[in-house]
Amino acid sequence: MEKIITQRNEIVSVLNNIRIKHLSVIVKEDEKNFMITGFITKADTNSISIFFEKIPDYIPLKNLKISFDYNRNFYTSDNTGVKQLNLPVKNIEIYLPEKFMYHPIRKFTRVDISDSLMFNIKKVDKNPGDGTSGLNIDELPATLRNIYLELQTDSPDMKKIVGMVGDELTRYSNRFRINLFKDLSTLSPIEKVVNIYKKTFWIGDTDNLSNYLHLGDKYSVIGYEKYFDMVKKTAAPDILEQIRQNYLSKGINSYAMVPIIVGERVVGVIEVSVPNESPFKKLTIYEIFYIKGLADILGEIIVKSHGETIKESSDFKIMDLSVGGILANTKNVYLTHSIKENNIVMVNIKADNKEIDIPSRVVRYHYMPGDNAGLNVAFEFIYDQDSKKNDLTAFIKKYVKYMAGGDQKTEQKK
Repeated sequence: MEKIITQRNEIVSVLNNIRIKHLSVIVKEDEKNFMITGFITKADTNSISIFFEKIPDYIPLKNLKISFDYNRNFYTSDNTGVKQLNLPVKNIEIYLPEKFMYHPIRKFTRVDISDSLMFNIKKVDKNPGDGTSGLNIDELPATLRNIYLELQTDSPDMKKIVGMVGDELTRYSNRFRINLFKDLSTLSPIEKVVNIYKKTFWIGDTDNLSNYLHLGDKYSVIGYEKYFDMVKKTAAPDILEQIRQNYLSKGINSYAMVPIIVGERVVGVIEVSVPNESPFKKLTIYEIFYIKGLADILGEIIVKSHGETIKESSDFKIMDLSVGGILANTKNVYLTHSIKENNIVMVNIKADNKEIDIPSRVVRYHYMPGDNAGLNVAFEFIYDQDSKKNDLTAFIKKYVKYMAGGDQKTEQKK
């Protein structure tokens, strides 16, 4: 799957290396088909200045992305916007994006596959230590262990398990909510933060302003510092005080929002608002860890309720192909729960009246949201026989020749 950089100092370090090496970058906006090429002249924790070579007819002010090749990886940013524009000197200053995604660049020329060419996975050889769950049963508290063991039975009672999870949550609050995401555009601001950073949002004591910010990565929790990063505003004391008063006015003395994660995707949250009344107590980090365990179990339930396992849904549509690997699409968005990054799988390709079984490494996933949601999955071939590489090379050459002939016939008809 793609790697992500979210730390601002790390992002700035990469950008300054690009600047020093004088490597070109691309700024684009997909919907309006806008793209310019330029060079970084300055990068800091607030913005990036770019000199571009040609003045375009127009420049969108938002939804811009920066991309570039660096150290055999392809980098692309999250959406950002224009801070300042100076056309006479061909300079654009844009806000520093919240994150950059990157993945290795392929070593071999890829061929786009326009036909409905499919393949399937015959076998999954998981790496040592891999499993379908990140839970260690022996380390779980007794009550949580009972829920998880119920989940592992041959025919788990899903409603019973959800009820057991709900019973556990009532120990901490009578104001909790489990929300499974359906439309990302309807998420609340805090849900958006949790969805982006994939970490628990926690305010241990709503009366204490210092609990609203988590400056550092201790306990892997976040607070309003990430919200302010998301909306590109400063965490001013007066704004934090307004937020604090809002919680207190609602009688909330402790708060947490824990992500429910399947594979690498946040599919929902557990929200716990602890009322300022007996017998409920403020949430400590120990309660947060426990609720996180409940969220992991809900993730397991979601996967099992969809019946999505590698044996039941293993067909992929090939998007592009090379001697080095393959990019394919599957509608099984829960696949990341069964196959992890770096797992070795046996890819079975039916091509040219032959079946070619090629051991392959799962390189990365890219989740495609929307009504037609799915996963793009990249595989790197690990040949165990030269004959398989020769067969695939021959098929790719034949396919390219066939497609070129089809294009020529189309031109003649026109």
